[in-house]
Amino acid sequence: MLTRLRITLLLLCLVAPVGMALAQSTPAAVDPQAAVDPQAAEESARTNAGFPVRLAGEEAFRLYDPYGAREAVRIAEEHLLRIAQDPFYTPDLLETRADGNGVWIYYRDARVGFVQEDVAARLGISAERRANQIIDAVEVAVQRYHRRQAPEEWTRALLLAALATALLVAAVYLLRLLYRRLAGWIKTSSGGGLKVAGQRLGFRSTIRLAAFERRALRLLYIILNTILALVYLQAIFTIVPLTRGYALSMIRYLVDPLRFVWQGLLENIGDFFFIVVIVALARLLLRGIRLLLTETASGTFALPGVAREHADPLYKILRLVVIAITIVMIYPYIPGSSSAAFQGVSLFAGALFTLGASSTAGNFIGGIVLIFSGSFRVGDRIKIGSVVGDVEESTLALTRLRTSKNELVTFANGSVLAQGLVNYSAIARKDGLIIHTSITIGYDVPWRKVHELLIAAAARTEHLLGEPAPFVLQTSLSDFHISYQINAYTRAPNRMMSILGELHQNIQDAFTEEGVEILSPSYTTLRNAYPDTGAPDETPPAE
Repeated sequence: MLTRLRITLLLLCLVAPVGMALAQSTPAAVDPQAAVDPQAAEESARTNAGFPVRLAGEEAFRLYDPYGAREAVRIAEEHLLRIAQDPFYTPDLLETRADGNGVWIYYRDARVGFVQEDVAARLGISAERRANQIIDAVEVAVQRYHRRQAPEEWTRALLLAALATALLVAAVYLLRLLYRRLAGWIKTSSGGGLKVAGQRLGFRSTIRLAAFERRALRLLYIILNTILALVYLQAIFTIVPLTRGYALSMIRYLVDPLRFVWQGLLENIGDFFFIVVIVALARLLLRGIRLLLTETASGTFALPGVAREHADPLYKILRLVVIAITIVMIYPYIPGSSSAAFQGVSLFAGALFTLGASSTAGNFIGGIVLIFSGSFRVGDRIKIGSVVGDVEESTLALTRLRTSKNELVTFANGSVLAQGLVNYSAIARKDGLIIHTSITIGYDVPWRKVHELLIAAAARTEHLLGEPAPFVLQTSLSDFHISYQINAYTRAPNRMMSILGELHQNIQDAFTEEGVEILSPSYTTLRNAYPDTGAPDETPPAE
């Protein structure tokens, strides 16, 4: 990070003098109102730069009147074109006449322009001198316009246009030939031309690599053809006399945004330094927090008041807080943050955040409550609603459970708080979890015998503890049977389903070995009352 910062500072120190020289090449007056009102500053900058008046697309002079500038430019361009197309034009037909508030410009005794005293004063000259500057500029523009209309200029333009067309055809032909050869090379090189590079990009199949290379080559071919067409049109516009001014305007349209961006960079260089410093400090702070909490999570460092399992979620929360504070601090220093467009985007983003923040904030707060209240840990066996599973992942917004059937179920933390949860692992780590199941036995079997068999079945079951010892509860005395519940401790709550299944098997085995009949589930059977003969004795009983 420090190395990148040093490189950035060095580059800025190298390019700043060049940029300042470029910025100083265009003089601009300072408007005191610009320091108060940003909109006034923008209008003042446009007025100081002037509004160009063009003849056949080529700039002749600039107007500096901020009032009705667009309409004034349109009228001035109409007068300028009429003067240039006048077959009897001479520079002597242009003259100036003073008025109370400025100087009028006349052509053939017709008013074609007016220079105000206050506008000329903003430029630091008199209205008479400014009017003479405009007349000189008009003379130069008209002479240039007439030269472009000369027959020799058209002859030269046609020859150059033919040459440009021939060069375009040759370039397109060579580009087409190169494209076909490269496409054939890709096709004949066993499914891909650049195999090593393709494998580095993750292409394991040569067929997919070849298809990607063909699409990339086709895209490059189209881009190069488009560039050739644009260069050709720009050359033709420059060659033809009537469109030469428009070609120069197109170049200026491309250069002006770059100059504007560069001047804006120089004007906001202090703000950029502020943003870089704040972002660098925020990153260093996050690295320090991450180091402390990572060591706390691994157990090599004990941070007072922070449990090991809380270190990772605490880092996520602190990271969000630091990033939010950093954005708030650097926002006013972002170039254009006070513009109407930037404010509109901010309002739109705020509206989206407001509409979606209620549920998101609820889940976020729910995640904080669940994590820092110690409701569960990753790996615990818990129950949410009717779903029982092991905690696979717990974030500030979501909780994921893996069920015993290997299903991944996702819950929003807000719904977890609303439904409530049961943690089977929290107390099992210390005191053990009680696994229990119930059976029903008839009244003919002594209850002590049933207790003995149930405890023996629990002792045979793996992962059930011998201490604390299992115990039996008689939960009901029904009409035809007694309900017994075996309770045993385990410290393996994540295996509770398999433990319960093995316990049922051992209960069956224990009772079968002792010949005790389990009446649950209940069933009815018609038994043979005479097992020795296989048939009832038909001898009537003695009287």
